[in-house]
Amino acid sequence: MMAGAAVADQNATFQIRPDLKDKFRSSVVRDVIHNTLVENLTGFVYSLEAGDEMSKSLADLLRNKLLDLNLPRYKFLVNIVIGEQRGEGVKVGARCLWDADTDNYASDVFLAETFFCSAAVFGVYFY
Repeated sequence: MMAGAAVADQNATFQIRPDLKDKFRSSVVRDVIHNTLVENLTGFVYSLEAGDEMSKSLADLLRNKLLDLNLPRYKFLVNIVIGEQRGEGVKVGARCLWDADTDNYASDVFLAETFFCSAAVFGVYFY
């Protein structure tokens, strides 16, 4: 029994980098974000309560669309900020500690007359 376990251990591999076809591509994810924002926010009327609900809905929708990309071992962090346009500035920032070879991010902004929406997606490869 021990000899069989040793053979199985020798055949096991540990992948620390995704295959090239399975890498997080920010241009593809940016397109997913952009299309999702346009589809769901065109005609949206901003209010505090509606903005709260829409931000949660968009985050869930984006996460599900990213899972459909079938990027094995990637964890996705989705950040949505919706706010009222009143002529004031807003700055949104984020910091992460990650592996520049495998991890990446994509973002997009939707601007309407009465509100803005900033969406950022971080793809982190799980070793």
